[in-house]
Amino acid sequence: MSGADLSLYEPVYYNISWTIIGIVFLLLALATIGLIFYVTRKKKVKSLSTLRVEQPKLLDLEALKQKYIGLINQAERNYMDHRIKASVAHQHLSLIVRLFYGEALGFRADIMTLDDLKKSTYTQLIRTIEKLYPDEFDTLEKGSVKDAAANARKLVEDL
Repeated sequence: MSGADLSLYEPVYYNISWTIIGIVFLLLALATIGLIFYVTRKKKVKSLSTLRVEQPKLLDLEALKQKYIGLINQAERNYMDHRIKASVAHQHLSLIVRLFYGEALGFRADIMTLDDLKKSTYTQLIRTIEKLYPDEFDTLEKGSVKDAAANARKLVEDL
């Protein structure tokens, strides 16, 4: 260089926006690495020793029976007052009995078909539902709602 003095030129500065963009990318990279570590870390395995002890629920079976007998009586009354058809009454009785078993024994019978129920050990429930099934889906309305309600009441009382 023929005598040119380089110290006479001003330094070139970058705009502040590039610094902000760089910091944002750095934070995003750190957050991504942190997320990867969080997602892939080993989870604590639950065992009997780490589970909370649940207190057993005290169930007033007599009050529960009275509640469901009242629901059975109401379904029968609705049929007798001609508010619902016989097939609907049979459906209501079937659902009431199934819900009673769910609440009393913790057996979710309300989401099961008759074939599913036949695989269970609750024979009295299976017999009652078997009697209700044909009349639930019958379009000729020939089933006796009074007999079905009596069977449902007997099932609730006998548990």
